[in-house]
Amino acid sequence: MNHRTGAALAALGLALALPACGSDDEESSGGGSSGGSTPAAFEVTVTEAGKDRSTVKAPKTVEAGLVEVSVQNNGKGPHDAQIIGVDGDRTAEDVKKVIDTEGGPLPAWLHGGGGVGTVAPGQSASATDLLEPGRYFVIDTDGGGSAEFEVTGEASDAQLPSTDATITANEYGFETTGLKTGKNEVTFENAGKELHHALAVPYAKGATLAQVRKFATSDEEPSGPPPVDFENAVGTTVLDGGRSQVTELEFKKKGKYALVCFIQDRKGGPPHVAKGMIAEVEVQ
Repeated sequence: MNHRTGAALAALGLALALPACGSDDEESSGGGSSGGSTPAAFEVTVTEAGKDRSTVKAPKTVEAGLVEVSVQNNGKGPHDAQIIGVDGDRTAEDVKKVIDTEGGPLPAWLHGGGGVGTVAPGQSASATDLLEPGRYFVIDTDGGGSAEFEVTGEASDAQLPSTDATITANEYGFETTGLKTGKNEVTFENAGKELHHALAVPYAKGATLAQVRKFATSDEEPSGPPPVDFENAVGTTVLDGGRSQVTELEFKKKGKYALVCFIQDRKGGPPHVAKGMIAEVEVQ
């Protein structure tokens, strides 16, 4: 499930990886009922716990249905909150073994449940997910911290709120509507069967989609300046096929972006960008 970008894109810190670490769970549960149209609150805080490590604090339980995941980054570096659902008695170490296997198979017991993408130091962001009952981990993929929680109650038929902006992923491409500069409330839908995410990276001045595609699929260090602007990249978390979420994405620059997916198929293999899952989108 690692986001494979070649050496340079990996430096964005958006790779989904879970270094060994202790979880640090809050005692309190998520607030509110999520069975209706009002999401239950699920507040996550992330701080550093030493060099290249982080601590994640989150409620131990939240009710099934609509859940608003809010992340406060109290650290000095970027952090995120990827939600991973697990079947059975799987542990954080089991999840780690899967994630650390580059290009390896993604077992049926592991589910991409959404969450919040990278949040800048001292900032907060949120996303609304529709969570089913079961066991989950919330993972800071930028710092390795994790916390386990349970979604309780009965499955809900609640609907996500509607948004003007959308990103739809499938095998192997993207469709978009309504993306604008500034903060966007975006419906990210995985209409495929495989796991997907969307990383949006603005072009460097004068770059073309062909140059970005070559860069994103190469394992070699670039010989010159990269054709993308790492500083202003934004991205969603990973969703199972058939799932959707509403997430905040802030596009700071107007112009062309590359939408890319670096997740591999369930059976393993190359990242989806190598199968052509890269698209050009114009942000107005």
